[in-house]
Amino acid sequence: MKRSQKKQRERKQQQKSPVLLTGEYDVHYIGVLDGMRAIAILIIAWYHIWQQSWLMPIAGAVNLDWLVRNGSILVDMMILLSGFCLFLPYAREMVLGGKTGTCGEFYMKRVARIVPSYYVSLLIVLLFFALPLGEYGNDFSLMGKDIVSHLTFTHNLFGELIRGTHLNGVLWTIGVEVQFYLIFPLLAKFFRKQPILTYAGMTAIGLLSSYCISAHFATIDQSLYVNHTLTFFSVYANGMLGAWLYVLYAKKRKKRTTAEGIAGIVMAVGGIMIFRRFCDWRMTCGEETRWQVNNRYLLSLLFLLIVVGAIVALPWFRKIWDNRVMKFLAGISFNLYICHQYIAVKLKEFRIPDWEGEGLPNQTGDVEWQWKYTILCIVLSIAVAVFMTYVVERPAARWIKRWYEKRRKKENETVRKA
Repeated sequence: MKRSQKKQRERKQQQKSPVLLTGEYDVHYIGVLDGMRAIAILIIAWYHIWQQSWLMPIAGAVNLDWLVRNGSILVDMMILLSGFCLFLPYAREMVLGGKTGTCGEFYMKRVARIVPSYYVSLLIVLLFFALPLGEYGNDFSLMGKDIVSHLTFTHNLFGELIRGTHLNGVLWTIGVEVQFYLIFPLLAKFFRKQPILTYAGMTAIGLLSSYCISAHFATIDQSLYVNHTLTFFSVYANGMLGAWLYVLYAKKRKKRTTAEGIAGIVMAVGGIMIFRRFCDWRMTCGEETRWQVNNRYLLSLLFLLIVVGAIVALPWFRKIWDNRVMKFLAGISFNLYICHQYIAVKLKEFRIPDWEGEGLPNQTGDVEWQWKYTILCIVLSIAVAVFMTYVVERPAARWIKRWYEKRRKKENETVRKA
């Protein structure tokens, strides 16, 4: 009885929704993107843990050294996926009709997703580590700047904080994301009206800023400018473009075919093979950071090729990215991202697991310690991410959404009475 009622509700919803036009191509929830996000963050976490352990990912003929050494550039994949997912509802509106949420709803969802875990993590690091360990010393100016800039999501705008923050080094990415969120509704509005012109403008900003940084690379503060928000505009632009083109394609094709599925696998696998070559290119260029600035736009196009290919691929290939494990990992991915590096650094600083001698175990080749440390980092990071997701993020998000709905209801009642 319950199943039949559920099917009836789904049919009614499909009749009201323009998604019916797209057949098997889902333009609401794309499960493959969960897997892409999860894998990207896992590789980034692996890279940061490897920086502390130096545990080489080599076993016989299998050598993944190229992947872990280039793990940091998967941040660009995260940014691309963010642009794709953020613009997908607006792409549906452009192509299929319907309405997106209000600007207030957009900001509310972003706050509910990011702010609770972010602020709680800052509080934990400050009160239980930075202050008790005296990491700021007597430099109260640095401490105040570090705290205020992180609370206002502006910490990535200060080079000395990117290099020497005591509140978790990976959080610069959150600053980039939040700064983009602030202007995203306006960019989405422009893109819906003039998609090609807006895309060209955002791409020009990203390419021009990257060019200026590269041209003055020897004389600028590289830690400040390399990951500046402006350099990611072209990456966001490709994500937004990809969402729009995908919905256009989904409307036109309506139903998946085997030929399209095979083509999708070729695109995704081919893109991964090209990415492998990109990694070799980056490692042999001599200036890896500069390479990333120069090739950020091209790299994001390659990531988009892999993402779109996986979305349209055959069912068995999509299942690699869209399954229960990937959904779980994607669900905790934000908290996994913001906690893993700090945990890895502090475990090594506190000699957990313990090692003997004065030399660092990763430099003396203590393989047993490397394995113990790596496994402990992974297990503890996932445990903390699960706790933060289910104890902090989701309860707080539900409270924020209920508060917002009550506020809107009161505002609507006030308008009616007036």
